[in-house]
Amino acid sequence: MKLIVSLLKSFAENSRDRWCIRNLAFTCVIWSVAIPSFAHEQRPRSAKQIVILYTHRTLTPINADWDRGIRSALTTGFDEPLDIEIEYLNLVRHKDPDYLRGWIELLKTKYAAKPPDLVIPVYMPAIEFTLKYRETIFPNVPIVFCSAPAKLAERAHGQPKVTGVAFRLDIAGTVETAQRLHPAHNRLMVLSGSSEPERALKRATQDAIRVMSTGMEIDFVEGLPRSQLLEKVEAADRNTSILMLTYEEDTVGNNYSTVEIVEQMSTESSVPVYGLYDTLLGHGIVGGSLQSAEAQGKLAGGLAVRVLKGERPEDMPIVGLDTVRMVFDARQLRRLNISMRSLPPDSRVLFREPTFWEQFGAYVLLGGAAIVLQSLIITTLLVNRSRRVVAEHEARDLAGKILTAQEDERRYLAREMHDDLSQRLAASAIEAGNLEQRFQESPESCESLGKLKKNLIAICDDVHRLSRQIHPAILDDFGLADALHSECDHFADRERVIVEFRSGELPANLPKAIALCLYRIAQEALWNAAKYAHTKRVVVELNADPEFVHLEIRDFGRGFEPLQVAESHGLGLASMKERARLVRGTIIIDSSPGKGAKITVQVPLPEHEA
Repeated sequence: MKLIVSLLKSFAENSRDRWCIRNLAFTCVIWSVAIPSFAHEQRPRSAKQIVILYTHRTLTPINADWDRGIRSALTTGFDEPLDIEIEYLNLVRHKDPDYLRGWIELLKTKYAAKPPDLVIPVYMPAIEFTLKYRETIFPNVPIVFCSAPAKLAERAHGQPKVTGVAFRLDIAGTVETAQRLHPAHNRLMVLSGSSEPERALKRATQDAIRVMSTGMEIDFVEGLPRSQLLEKVEAADRNTSILMLTYEEDTVGNNYSTVEIVEQMSTESSVPVYGLYDTLLGHGIVGGSLQSAEAQGKLAGGLAVRVLKGERPEDMPIVGLDTVRMVFDARQLRRLNISMRSLPPDSRVLFREPTFWEQFGAYVLLGGAAIVLQSLIITTLLVNRSRRVVAEHEARDLAGKILTAQEDERRYLAREMHDDLSQRLAASAIEAGNLEQRFQESPESCESLGKLKKNLIAICDDVHRLSRQIHPAILDDFGLADALHSECDHFADRERVIVEFRSGELPANLPKAIALCLYRIAQEALWNAAKYAHTKRVVVELNADPEFVHLEIRDFGRGFEPLQVAESHGLGLASMKERARLVRGTIIIDSSPGKGAKITVQVPLPEHEA
C-alpha cells in the first residue's frame, strides 16, 4: 500500500501524468473490492461437526444398527460436509465416579477449542450422562437424543435445545403373540441382566404382564451367570416359552452380549425364544413385536438434519413411539413347525429361504414352454409325416390300381384279339383260300384272292403280335423266363438286333406281380434301346438268389445323361421306376453319352418264396 502511495505522489509531481494517476487510482479501487470478495469465495466452507455418544462398547450389534440408521438419514438429508465424531462411553460396564470424571474431562478438553454443532446421545445411560453434564462438556450445544424411554424423553425435551426419539416396547404384544403361536405353553420365562437399565426394563415388563390375563406361570430370571442361565434354559420343559429382554451383565459382574446369549440358547435348547428388539432377529429368536434400532437411528438422523438446517430443537416434537413391528424369522418358524398362516396380520417374515419354485420357477416355466413348443412342433411334424405316409400309400395304391386296371384291360383286349378277332381273321383267310381254289380258271380272280389271303394272314400275324405286346399270355402259361426269352426273340427279329438272353434258376412260384413288373420293365427297356440307343447288341440277364430277383438290360448304343432325361419328365423311365416301387424293388439306371446304358432291377422275394 505504501508503494502505491509513493507512486501516486511521484505521478502527482508531474502534471503530464495526471491521466495516469486517475487510471491507477481506479485500478486500485477495483482490486481493493474484488480481491477480498474473491478470497472469501475461495475459502472452503467449514464442515458441521456432530458428536455421537453411544452407551455401549464399540463392537455391539445394536450400536451397528443405530449407527447405520443415523448415518443413512444424515447422508440423504444433508448435502453439506459433515464431521462425525464417535465416542463409545461403555457406561453399562463402567459406572464408577472416577470413570465418569475421566470421560467428562476428556470430552471437555477434546471439544473445548471447537464445540460441536450437535450432540446425539444414544440410549438411556448416554442420554442421562449428556443431560447431566451438558453445561460442563457441551454448553449451549443442541442435543438430539436417540432411543430414550418415554418418561426420560419427556424430561429431556423439557430442557432448552433438546429433542429426540423415544421408544416404546410392546411387551404385551410379544407375549400375546407367543401365546397365540404356542397355545399349549403354560409357562413364560423372562430373562434379563442385572444392570440398572436392565432392572428398569424388568420392572416395566413386570408391570406390563401384571395387567394381562395370560393364565401362564411367569418366571423372572435376572442376572444368572451364563453357564447357570444356559442350564436353566436347557432344563425347561416343552411347554415353556422364553422372553429375552437384554442380558449384558450378571450378578457377579460379568458382561455379555445379548446376541451371543441368544445364539447359544437357540443352539442348545428347543424352547422358543421371543424378543423386544429386532437386533436379536436372525440370531435365534422367533420374533415378536420388535423395536427397530435402525429405524430409531434414522429418525434421530432426520431430526439432526433439521437442527443443522436451522430449526429450533425445542419446537420439534418427540418421535419414534410407533416404530415397533411384528417381525419373525422364517428359519425359526420352520424349526418349531409354526405355520406362517398363524402369524398376526401384517407380520413381516425375514430370512425366508426361497422355495424351489421361487428359485427356479422362471427356468421351469421357460423350460416347460420350450418343451411344450418343441412337443407341438414334433407333434405337428409327426402328424404331417403320418399324413404324408398315408398320402404316399394312397398314391402308391392308386398307382397300383391304375397299373392293375391297365393290365386287366390289356389282358382283356389281348384275349379278345386272340380269341375273337384273330380267329375270325384266320377263318376269313381260310375262306379266301377256298375261293382261290374255286376260281383257278380265272387268273385275275385267283390273283386277287391270293392277295386278299396274304393280307388276311399278315393282319392275323399283326393281331397275334399286338396281343402278345398288350398282354403276354405266355407269361401266365410258361413263366417269366420263357416270356422274356420269347420277347427277346421277337424283338431281335423285328428290330434286326442281336439280343443275348441269359437266365438263371428262378423260384418255382414267383409272384405274378413281380413277374409282370420285370417283364414290363424289360419290354420298356428294349423299346427304349430300339428307339433311342441305335445299338446293334443287347444283353438281358435274369437271375435270382434266396432273397432277390435280379434283372439287368444292357445296350451298347449312344447312351444318355440320366439327369437330363429325369428333368425331361419322360414317361418310360418314370413308369419303370413306379413299377419297381410297387413291388418294393429298386431300379438303377447307369448311362453316359457314348457308353451305352445299363438298367439294373432288384426286387425282394416274399419270405415264403425266399
